[in-house]
Formats: sequence, C-alpha cells, structure tokens
Amino acid sequence: MMLDPINHHFQAHEEAYYSRFFNEQRGLHMIKVLPGGVYVSGQEELICTGLGSCVSACIWDPVKRVGGMNHFLLPFHNHFEEKHWHADELLSGASRYGSYAMEMLLNQLLSLGARRERLRMKLFGGAQMMGFHSMIGEKNVEFVLHYAEQEGLEVVAYDLGGLEPRKIMFDPLTGKAWLKRIPFAEINHLRREEERYAHTLEKQTDKGSEVELF
Repeated sequence: MMLDPINHHFQAHEEAYYSRFFNEQRGLHMIKVLPGGVYVSGQEELICTGLGSCVSACIWDPVKRVGGMNHFLLPFHNHFEEKHWHADELLSGASRYGSYAMEMLLNQLLSLGARRERLRMKLFGGAQMMGFHSMIGEKNVEFVLHYAEQEGLEVVAYDLGGLEPRKIMFDPLTGKAWLKRIPFAEINHLRREEERYAHTLEKQTDKGSEVELF
C-alpha cells in the first residue's frame, strides 16, 4: 500500500507499491516493498526492500507472530528546510508524514492482533547517497530514532546511516532480518527510484554479504 501525505489514507493501488514473487531457492513467497509502501503479514513469507536514503522499520509481535515493514523518507520542499529541520518539530509537514508512515504500520499490526507492549523493532537505511539530497538520509535516521524513543518502542537492532545502500529481508513471524550491502553497479537504479519517490512527495505536498541481525 502507498502512503498519501495529503489525504492521509492508503491508496488502493496496492500492486504499484509492492510486488510478490516466489523464491525457488528459499521455497517461499517474497514481497518487495517499494518506496512509500507498507506491508504486514502473519504468513510464512519474507518481506524485502532496497534502501538508499530511505528508511524502513521492521516491526513484529513475537507472541502473535505477525510483522511488517514500511519504506519511506521525509518530504522536504527545499534544501533549506531539509538542513534546518529537527526531529522535535512535531508539527512540520515532514514530521507529520514520517509519523503517519510509522502509525500506518503499527495500526495494521494491531489490526492483526499484535499488542503494542510486545512489539519489537529493527531499523535500516538512511544512507548518504552522493548527488541526492546529501542530508536526507541523516534526517530520516534522526526522525525514526526519535519516533521510537518518544513512542516507547523497543529497538532491538539497527543498521543506519553510512554511505552504502542496503538490501533487507525480514521474516514477519520471527523478526529475523538479513542485510546485504548493495554493490556500486546497482546504486544508480536505487537512486533513481528514490528520486522519483521524493519528487512525487514534493508534488503532493505542494499541491556485500548477508548478515543476520538479532
């Protein structure tokens, strides 16, 4: 599902914001969450995404065995706004959109029977992508860490910031996550994907090797 920063609802065109495919090697269906997307599940499947400057929260309830992932960045109108924004500016458009992206994931998990006090969180992304909003990754990281602290959500692992984009896989039943650094040859594609997403947000608001984290 796609987050709409203007109307604050999920747009109905789900197929545009995540794709499902069968991974023969793993013998599981995999769901790729695209920029602006949210996906939750209580099934035996893996949720995956590619992250540059964007961030993803992977949240699950280990008792109910449901989990989900979002994929978002904060929308800024210009470099000045981006540079001077701080996470405690709760009423800014960027903060409201980031909070909404998190709340949509949390609310969908609760609708599947998760309990807020049992939720665990892993955070990924926020790389500094050369040539693309040099501070946006840093601001995304600042926001998501501040949000988790303010909401009392337990962050059990994270891999944030730095210069390298990431690929993430997440098991919604167990909370296991795998991270792989994205090779240089794939960076341009990911950058273009995130730039298109950022431009969409601007228009709407105007108008390596795998490592298991545990």
